[in-house]
Amino acid sequence: MRWMLDIQLGRRNLSPIQRIAVAEKYRPIYEKQAKENLKEGGRKGGLSNSSKPSQNSSKASTIDNNIDVRAKLAETAGESTDTYSKGKKILDSDDENLKQEVLSGEKSIHAGYKELTQDKNEKNQIQIEK
Repeated sequence: MRWMLDIQLGRRNLSPIQRIAVAEKYRPIYEKQAKENLKEGGRKGGLSNSSKPSQNSSKASTIDNNIDVRAKLAETAGESTDTYSKGKKILDSDDENLKQEVLSGEKSIHAGYKELTQDKNEKNQIQIEK
């Protein structure tokens, strides 16, 4: 499956939102790695293989292979973490029309996110006024 996703991401004609959609399929892989790292850190008491502190630090170093799932997914998609988060929020939204506008290229990720958050704020404002 990973090979297939790598091939999809290698296509040059994917838009940023489409790369984000493909990269989201990597989420279970990275989340599993992060969970395993947490378990490993717990077994070692939060310390790396050597229990003595490094020469330049008074504290012991932590495990070097920490995984920031969002950062890894953003890197996989070739986008910044901010753009990735905005794109994911759009893809996860219930607004099918907005999703299609962004996926088709009619709107940028930033414009779609701005519209999505404005709509949400307006709905909250209406509920508060009631």
